[in-house]
Amino acid sequence: MIEGVGDQAVLHGLIEKELFAKGISDLLRTTEPDGVFSYTFFKGIGTKEH
Repeated sequence: MIEGVGDQAVLHGLIEKELFAKGISDLLRTTEPDGVFSYTFFKGIGTKEH
């Protein structure tokens, strides 16, 4: 899923090609026997004073 957006992200200047490739390499590393992957969801609620 992530690899699929790489070309567009680089094309639009969101990230350098080498840095994206490093990120993919790091993600794939999580599948190794000693690899770890974790993420947390956050929810924010804002108010606007009138």
